[in-house]
Amino acid sequence: MLEGKGHVQGRDYDIDVFHTAPPLIERLAGDPDAYQLLLLDIQLDGDNGVELARFLREHQVGASIIYITDHPGFALDSFPTYPLEYLLKPVDEARLAAALDWDWRQRHIQQKRPVLRVGGRLIPLDEITYLEIAGRKTAIHTKEGRIEYAVPLSKLKEDFQTQGFCLNHFSYLVNLRHVARVERDTLTLDTGESIPVSRRYYPDLMARYVESLK
Repeated sequence: MLEGKGHVQGRDYDIDVFHTAPPLIERLAGDPDAYQLLLLDIQLDGDNGVELARFLREHQVGASIIYITDHPGFALDSFPTYPLEYLLKPVDEARLAAALDWDWRQRHIQQKRPVLRVGGRLIPLDEITYLEIAGRKTAIHTKEGRIEYAVPLSKLKEDFQTQGFCLNHFSYLVNLRHVARVERDTLTLDTGESIPVSRRYYPDLMARYVESLK
């Protein structure tokens, strides 16, 4: 399938096979980004593939998922895991090939546009207006709404500040692309929303904001 699109196993991609859920969970616990795509059966030697996928999504595994199964009755249950496809056996090879190729091309495009993986979603960084501390989690704000991310802001801020974000307050990290105006104690975003600016971060924020306008 992928070979037909010019992709060669061993050069462009590798395949690992798991007959039960625990070894896969262990592999992904050590590296949540170990795999780009998971092909899951609904029945995995006593385990449920949908429940496995829910567990992985809760632990921020962003791999695409294709279900390949004999059981059509689980299709609706699989939706919260954001599957790429739900294929019944015998598998329609054309549909499987199309899904694999689409996922491959999407990931190639996304490599050129930085993204944040939140569960099964890929959020382009340039669509994020700001990040906010939400207890032990991070609230990600976009023009479409608010998304909770299990990783705390303290672990994100260093990487995000290399991607055009700046601390404007100890609880906030703003995307300078979306800043419309900066004042002493507040800044206004291009969405019309206002968020606070602390005295500690104001000088660096202003310097980086002015630089971003050049």
